[in-house]
Amino acid sequence: MIFNLQKKGAKPIYEYLYENIRDEIISGKLKSGDKLPSRRQMALDNGIAEITVANAYAQLVTEGYIESREKSGYFVSRDIDLIPETGVKKRKEETCPVKRFLCKKKEEAARRKTVNLSNSGLPEETFPFDTWSKLARRILSEERSECIKAPEVRGLQKLRESIAGYLERSRGFAPDPERIIVGPGTEYLCNVLLSLLDKDASVALEDPGYRNIGRLFEGSGHTCHHLPVDENGLITSELKGKGIKLLHVSPSHHFPLGCVMSAPRRASLVSWAEEEGAWIIEDDYDSEFRFEGRPVPPIASYEQDRVIYMNTFSRTLSPSIRIAYMVLPADLYEIFMEKFMYHSGSVSTLEQLTLASFISEGYYERHLNRVRNYYKKRKKAIFDIAMEDSIAEFFEIEGDGSGMTFILKCNTDTDESYLKLLAKNGVLVNPLREYRYDSSEISDNRFVVNFGYVTEEQFKNAAHIMCKALRVKKCRK
Repeated sequence: MIFNLQKKGAKPIYEYLYENIRDEIISGKLKSGDKLPSRRQMALDNGIAEITVANAYAQLVTEGYIESREKSGYFVSRDIDLIPETGVKKRKEETCPVKRFLCKKKEEAARRKTVNLSNSGLPEETFPFDTWSKLARRILSEERSECIKAPEVRGLQKLRESIAGYLERSRGFAPDPERIIVGPGTEYLCNVLLSLLDKDASVALEDPGYRNIGRLFEGSGHTCHHLPVDENGLITSELKGKGIKLLHVSPSHHFPLGCVMSAPRRASLVSWAEEEGAWIIEDDYDSEFRFEGRPVPPIASYEQDRVIYMNTFSRTLSPSIRIAYMVLPADLYEIFMEKFMYHSGSVSTLEQLTLASFISEGYYERHLNRVRNYYKKRKKAIFDIAMEDSIAEFFEIEGDGSGMTFILKCNTDTDESYLKLLAKNGVLVNPLREYRYDSSEISDNRFVVNFGYVTEEQFKNAAHIMCKALRVKKCRK
């Protein structure tokens, strides 16, 4: 699938790709259920970086044009017929060339102004393209025989050793590389862990929380409990008496609330796991981006018998680099190897070798320092904008903004009509209730903003639209 992606202005390339695919869907050339090329194949076809395709696909998923199916790829949405007949179809109805031209320009202007405040993508300029490509070329030249070997199920030894060294330097514990398991994403690794449980075991996760993990747990066949979170993290008293054997929790940085689990709650969590013989998945997602104070040590740094430490490189490098890892306790490692020792690895050997060199040669930590400064400046600029009188009249920021997201709280309740009004004016944002498992009685006055992807100008324009929409709704009452 090849498109004309010649850059004609300041827009990033991924927007041209996004617009081309979207127009093909709206025009009917791509129909409901049609499969799109893989990100790698689309990148090869068009001579662009895979991260560019990943960002374009992410925007299309967010807007409902396509959907991602686990282990199958990307498909045109089944609900595509519900999308209003705008854009290409409307232009066909115009017979006058001048009207067609004006209509097209108006639509293009509207698309340029649309911003998704909750988009979890990363800016292209943060990816270390030159270093990554240099390492990949060197590996292809010097380690050809390694590149064509199928990796073992745990992942390459070089990568596991590099990860162990990085964790010792940055997170305060030195895991045995033998017990590090590499996989294509945290969802995959969680699925592996679920398969190791007895069929009658119960599982649990935080509410609100990361919905992809939630869907995985809920669809596993195990009884699934959703446990509340407050400003001190997971409310551990809710764990008792439920027969839970696997718990997914993010104590160092909760997503999306951003809170840190208190020391008493951490101690209570470990005691519970020891008493119940339960496993704790400590998801350290987004912990690299703590902008104030000292890094919070993971529970795994002092308790490794019941804790499965898990993290991913998708947040620090790119969503297109599908490499995550977990550190298994010794007892669970034996169970894992008994079940999976004859399986093949699930991550590209070339990507593993490239990442191993990227970490072991010091590039990864230098990259983290660079992007931390990048995001710290952006966070400060966006927080300053949010505190301007015209915006602070309606909204306030909750939390300190650790990680790449923060909560924007409205001083009045909003509803679905408010979200529709925002969308009509080019602003997409997820209310907090979309990250909850029972949202029937939850108002929409708190919104999740990912400042990593949104520029200062985009946030300022979007925030003013959000305030203006509130004034409009008040006038209508």
